[in-house]
Amino acid sequence: MTRFEYAAIFNGIFVALALENIAASFHKLIDAGRRVRWHWMAPTNAIGSAIATIGQFWVWWRGRDILAVNPTVFSVLLNAATLFLLYLACAATLPDDVPESGIDLKAFYFSKRQQYWSIVGATALLVACASAWAMVRHNFDPQLVRIGAPILVGTLVAAAIAASMIFVRASWWHALGIMAMTSGVIFVYGPMKI
Repeated sequence: MTRFEYAAIFNGIFVALALENIAASFHKLIDAGRRVRWHWMAPTNAIGSAIATIGQFWVWWRGRDILAVNPTVFSVLLNAATLFLLYLACAATLPDDVPESGIDLKAFYFSKRQQYWSIVGATALLVACASAWAMVRHNFDPQLVRIGAPILVGTLVAAAIAASMIFVRASWWHALGIMAMTSGVIFVYGPMKI
């Protein structure tokens, strides 16, 4: 096995944990039945966070096809830190348990909004730094720039949106921000081919 494949297994653990957390939380919400007052914001963030987690892993994996990747300890740790933050984002999207008294997902979303959006903002900034570092490290290889530049710009925009979501409580602003972020994640990661 190559160093890249060992690192992929390590990073795959973070992806599996993040997706398991969301799946388990959805299961508990569905199992609670009428004790859950559903609202679209928290589940939409969960789906967007899951797509971002898979997408981040996929971008890293696709990098091996573009360049002769021989990951350094720094690059592996940088990607692991990104996936760790994405795990925390996934974990913050939905409640871990449903109390006997029930739960309102809109109230849950707004109670967790600062935590969730702070993690999303930190993740976006880390991804932006990693993209910039990768392009510099590989002397702005055209194939890498083609993938890295849109990610760099998109993640800086995402960090700005996330920062606004931390401080603004207006429901309409959160609705716009969530739709913009989810659409952005799908736009960035959706066209990648297997």
